[in-house]
Amino acid sequence: MTSPGIPGAIAGPDRTDELPPGYRVGGWVVSELIGSGGWSTVYAARPADGPAGRSAADPAGPAEVALKIMPTAGLAPRQARRIMESARREVELGSRVGHPRLIGLLGSFVLAAPDRPAVDGAIVLVMERASGSLRELLDAGVPEADRGPLIAGICEGLAHLHRSGWVHADLKPENVLLGADRSVKLSDFGLATELTGTHGYAPPMGTLDYLPPERWRAPLGELGVRIRPTADIWALGIVVHEVFSSGGSPFSGATPVARGAAVQEYGEGRAPLRMDHAVPPFWRELAADCLAPT
Repeated sequence: MTSPGIPGAIAGPDRTDELPPGYRVGGWVVSELIGSGGWSTVYAARPADGPAGRSAADPAGPAEVALKIMPTAGLAPRQARRIMESARREVELGSRVGHPRLIGLLGSFVLAAPDRPAVDGAIVLVMERASGSLRELLDAGVPEADRGPLIAGICEGLAHLHRSGWVHADLKPENVLLGADRSVKLSDFGLATELTGTHGYAPPMGTLDYLPPERWRAPLGELGVRIRPTADIWALGIVVHEVFSSGGSPFSGATPVARGAAVQEYGEGRAPLRMDHAVPPFWRELAADCLAPT
């Protein structure tokens, strides 16, 4: 899972030494910690050189970026391969599928940090700096006037991904980042998969509350689990419901596993879809269409 506001921290035990403000990472200087997941940590950073916080070599460049640091030191070979594959997916998608509704990838490199063995050799992704996430906005309360435009922005990003032949595979409010003007930027493409025909294959990972019924029973093959664009559409339906119901899920249960059981009952036709009455009719119909069993 990812932490709020972090573009793609991968689940696992927390093992990354926190870098202090002022620490140099390539051509950037850490300014603050944004957040941490198990296998990656994200920092705000500014250019290391130049006036007014901009590099002398690139005065028009961003004054601040997000650095996603993905250590591999000390990991078992299988875990290290998973981290490297996740980074590869993010770099490949970021370099080929740019769009205003996708968080921008500005570069990537391997960190040389002999003074900090835990992050020496880590993969670093340099990304656009967002102001926050949809999860943070849900927790604070989404202004009514912002709800429709937020959903429209998510739809624009997903439509571009799907037209480009990719599935996000981990859409959720934590991975919907927001600009200062509330513009939407989809993020965290570590599980994204490129389609081959009608489907692709992804690692058997994801966030339980946003998995469609078929993912709960999908067989694990040599290439991973089979995934289609409908997985993103299902997750969109959950997000639509959350935006209009103060973060509530349309599936009841005290835990993600319990809600997953409710998803499977619904998918098998053994239970109806029960949405919060706070969801307006138009958005209720849209969410129901997204959540139609396939």
